[in-house]
Amino acid sequence: MSLRRLLNPEDGTDEHVGSRPIQGWEDHGTPIDRSIAPVLREIAWENCVKDSFSLDSLRNIFGQGQIDPYNQQDNSHIDIKGSPLFDEEQVQRWAEDIVSSHPTSSPGPENREGDRICYGLIMRSPVKLIGDMSIVDSKLASGGEHPIPGHFQMAIAKAEDRYLVVFPDGTLLGEANALLEEVLESIEEQKHRVDLEAFAPINPVRETISRATNEKEAVVRVNINIYGPRSVTQEIGSILSSKKIYLQRPDYIKPGMFYDNPHVLKLGNFQHSFNGQGVELRTEKQPECETAKAEAFQRTINGIYSSLTRSQTLAGLEGDGRLKTQLLTHQKQALDFMSQRENGPIPEKFRLWVPNEQDGRPYQRHIITNNAALGDYPETGGGILADEMGMGKSLSILALILRTLGDGHKWASEFDSMLENGSNHFKLPRRSRATLVIASSDLMINEWFQEMKIHFEDHFWGTFRTIKYHGTKRESNIDTLAESDIVVTTYHTLHMDSRRGKNPLREIEWYRLVLDEAHIIRRLSTVFYRTVAELKARSRWCLTGTPIQNRLEDIGSLFAFIRIIPFNNPSNFRKYISVPFDEGGKRRDLAIERFTRLLDSLCLRRTKDLLHLPEQHCRVRKLEFSAEERMQYEQTKKIMVRTAKNQVSGFDRKSTVGLLQVQLQLRILCNHGTFQQPISWNRRKMHLLDEREATEASLGRDGEVTCSTCQQTLPLIGAGSMFRRFDEHCGHVLCYECMEESMPGVQPGTAISCPFCSPPGKMPSRSANGTYPQRGDDRYFRAQGTSSKIEALMKDVKVDIWSTKSIIFSCWTHTLDLIGSALGHANINFRRIDGECPTAKREKILDEFAQDPSLRILIMTTGTGAVGLNLATANRVFLVEPQWNPSVENQAIARALRLGQEQAVQVTRYVVNGTVEQYMRSLQNKKLKMAHLAWE
Repeated sequence: MSLRRLLNPEDGTDEHVGSRPIQGWEDHGTPIDRSIAPVLREIAWENCVKDSFSLDSLRNIFGQGQIDPYNQQDNSHIDIKGSPLFDEEQVQRWAEDIVSSHPTSSPGPENREGDRICYGLIMRSPVKLIGDMSIVDSKLASGGEHPIPGHFQMAIAKAEDRYLVVFPDGTLLGEANALLEEVLESIEEQKHRVDLEAFAPINPVRETISRATNEKEAVVRVNINIYGPRSVTQEIGSILSSKKIYLQRPDYIKPGMFYDNPHVLKLGNFQHSFNGQGVELRTEKQPECETAKAEAFQRTINGIYSSLTRSQTLAGLEGDGRLKTQLLTHQKQALDFMSQRENGPIPEKFRLWVPNEQDGRPYQRHIITNNAALGDYPETGGGILADEMGMGKSLSILALILRTLGDGHKWASEFDSMLENGSNHFKLPRRSRATLVIASSDLMINEWFQEMKIHFEDHFWGTFRTIKYHGTKRESNIDTLAESDIVVTTYHTLHMDSRRGKNPLREIEWYRLVLDEAHIIRRLSTVFYRTVAELKARSRWCLTGTPIQNRLEDIGSLFAFIRIIPFNNPSNFRKYISVPFDEGGKRRDLAIERFTRLLDSLCLRRTKDLLHLPEQHCRVRKLEFSAEERMQYEQTKKIMVRTAKNQVSGFDRKSTVGLLQVQLQLRILCNHGTFQQPISWNRRKMHLLDEREATEASLGRDGEVTCSTCQQTLPLIGAGSMFRRFDEHCGHVLCYECMEESMPGVQPGTAISCPFCSPPGKMPSRSANGTYPQRGDDRYFRAQGTSSKIEALMKDVKVDIWSTKSIIFSCWTHTLDLIGSALGHANINFRRIDGECPTAKREKILDEFAQDPSLRILIMTTGTGAVGLNLATANRVFLVEPQWNPSVENQAIARALRLGQEQAVQVTRYVVNGTVEQYMRSLQNKKLKMAHLAWE
């Protein structure tokens, strides 16, 4: 059973109901009775947090600038879980720059830091994980600046009779063990007011989340600083020592705090030296922030990629005669690599098991782990094709399928012979010659079929047996599935079959199993990983342009999937690769050496430099506001400064304005100009969609969303064909497959009300006004106005419009509304694709855009254009607004600058001078220059 199943009982049957103590927890303190405190369950945090936190205690723990008092229910208490806090360090820095010149009021007498001290550090205190681990993991991965590098700063708060470790926004990490709870209760009984701050080590916690399979393993260790009045120092020391808890020197204390440890022996004048000089406590944030660490990590990975030599040794293989398309050189090499990895022989230079001999007995020794084993390891069975996106990985796999059709028939016939001879005593699964391809979405299923139609000879295509395993009427006959040549399905379809307990694909042993967008299974704890890992196949392949996103364990899960001994056990990858890598120094050098050897054997990675694609010409259009636009922008900015000042100084509980919302308003004003209604927080619900879209765009490929029905995580980027929301104000999400099952006959994109929010027994109804307000709707847009950016965009679009094809990207659907209206007034034919565009309609639009000479413009939301689409017919890309995450922009551009592009691609970005956009661009330039990708 996985950790997520343990922590989230809605994922399946809770097998741990009862009042018995939790196994293993006694190792960390007194067992907890479940009848008193439910264990490994997600609590209704929003119900208890208001009683657990005061504004003063939160301000003391996290600093005044990190609390947003906005509360949708009422404004008398803080709503931690629902508060619109934003983790983007750029936004925070930008906001701090603006308000830095505004003095804050000094704290009241009761909060003077001089009267309170740091007693010391409770080291490695055990915490039992609770809650939604996918959310916890994503928050830990987001990083951010924290006082101690590699550690996430958190709070400890009391809820009823439990002490909980929580993120700054109130998200639950876990529960303190019984021993610490007992100590804190004793301190509370003495009426001593202490403050606690926890520092959770990011990598060890994430590792525990990914590997834990039972309750005993679901425990992490955190360091806890304890602060309180100077006058009760000895009393606090006595309470702690009576429970055999002894304070250590902290790695960090709050600025201005004095450190006085009651457990330290004080010897006259030596004490002053100890506190003043001998202890170098960190009281300011370290310069190495999470972003810098991520950038350094990526540079290291890029260096490893560039040192790989496997591609230099591949002669290449020609494609099968039934393949219509002539393979390019790098695709011939990929075919050679995959043939070696499937059937051998593996070149000696890239073998991981090397022959050896001792006392006349031959054995094999692994070059990375140094493990010895008798017998011979052929090392075949699949691998990872990790070429950058746009290099034709799917064509390489199709070429491999055609080349091995005969081998597949022969392999499957061996099983038929066993059946005829009656020798299948062990009930082995039915063998199939087919390749099973698992795609990321229904849209990508159709992309695979389109690829086959394009690349296969027409006479052969009619005899090639294909099955689309998707939808309510999907094929379920095992014999029919096994007698096909290729079956294409989705990760989610497989999971839904497994939940129902009837999965015919699991009853077959496939000749080949291919994971498209394989980074989807990069976390071992996800049900998607477990679902595909259960499938049986002769050989296994992972296709991904991003095998490593932000940690080495990403590719470790792929090694486990392809079952390469001994790295089929994820713990071996951690032991020999990721843990030494994280330790740094010589250990990191050793890990890099091992990892490079492993990659060169199992993975083929090339960049688009091999394609010699047409040039990419980039330009930045620097725009000026009109007088009316500038007036509205500055007025909104003044509101922001005043509100931010109030937040920092007084934490006005009645304030409904957060830095995120105002920063978002300034960005939207840069797009919409005076068409945008003036800022009014009475209409704030109209902007919830904007906030959600901006946040999702900033997350990029790492962003995920959870289906409210099946509780599965789905990627945000490119996920418009995988799930939908119902309107701007509803927080529920329903994946299309759950939607198809629960609401048959309702097509994706149809405007309906949320089935979760509808009264019981009432069928979801069609929304009268659709999903989004349109231009001219006084709820969002003014009927009249001007936008300097939209005017500049229209002017640029009209230039050479009949000799070019253009894609216009924005992360906001409201901006697409405005652009569509402007194109309509200019009588320019266009089509639109956003997250609510159903698959069939999207395919029709893409075909029309590629083939219709009268259709020159396609407008898209950035997320839907970031993955799974080939838009090589376009040679102009317009990015309406900058993003905090520049990789999102690059992914959208890559849709056009890819294999098949024959024209130079013109990329135009728009930035309004003297606005937040100018600040964003300066940050982007800094990041891109570090990656040697700076705009010209």
